[in-house]
Amino acid sequence: MTAVILLNWNGAEDTLACLESLSEARGDFFVVIADNGSQDDSLERINSYIAGSSLDVKVLEMERNYGFAGGNNKAVKFASRFNPDSYLLLNNDTEVTPDFLEKLNQFALKHKEFNILTPRINYYYDKNRIWNCGGILRCGFRKYKFAGCDDKGVDGKEYLKISFVTGCALYFKPVVLEQDGSVLTERFFFGEEDFDFSMRMKRRGLEMACVTDSVIYHKVGSAGNRMDKSGKVYLHLLNRYIDIRLNSGILFSLIWRMVSFPLTMRSLKKAFGTEAMGKYHRLLSDMRSMDSVDRSVFESLVIKGDYFNE
Repeated sequence: MTAVILLNWNGAEDTLACLESLSEARGDFFVVIADNGSQDDSLERINSYIAGSSLDVKVLEMERNYGFAGGNNKAVKFASRFNPDSYLLLNNDTEVTPDFLEKLNQFALKHKEFNILTPRINYYYDKNRIWNCGGILRCGFRKYKFAGCDDKGVDGKEYLKISFVTGCALYFKPVVLEQDGSVLTERFFFGEEDFDFSMRMKRRGLEMACVTDSVIYHKVGSAGNRMDKSGKVYLHLLNRYIDIRLNSGILFSLIWRMVSFPLTMRSLKKAFGTEAMGKYHRLLSDMRSMDSVDRSVFESLVIKGDYFNE
């Protein structure tokens, strides 16, 4: 049995659409909806839907927003009470095909060497175009497989061996869980969890694959679109710089910063224009002084927009 975990935060519209698609899915599974402290009518709408649905859905109501990693970790620990054979973290802004989970489970039984899987993730609004098929993690950088390609590009490929998987659709076996029952680092309130996860799994020698004939559709950017764009750019860079510093040696971290400097400056110039170099120096200072990016920093950057105010 698979525990399918949906994290909801003021997003009932997407969550209900995802549940509706899951109601057509085949396979042995139950759904955990972890409500991350929603302040709208999400819980009322979700519970109303569940009452009239044949889906096996369990609701975990959390008193506040624990972020993406924290919310999912709590949901995984809750789901573990029911002893699932596998887990699937699934973004609530996705919709699935009827056989997607069946394909993942069949592949997992056939290829026991892979403890972490992802389906092929296509764009929801352009269903024949691939968002990603997982990716490759190399030298502190990530590259998606088949990103932006027509989905015919993976025809004939049973699976793709990968070393990076996005948190949008993360299927894993219980062996992946840390000793405390968690799966994602809570060092970052939003973003970077999947990069950190992939680095840790690579160090542990756990194999990953994209099952190309298992397909879901993602409404890319639903949460991110509600954020301040320049703050979102800085948040992404800050998360990555801290992650690399904490997960690499001093020499590798220094070399990585030198190699990534042109890409970093390009992003900062797009976000901040002539203030880009000043923001880069602030980024280096923040990276050295911070070991985590908590909720207050997240909100200051992408909601309040007052992070750089004196």
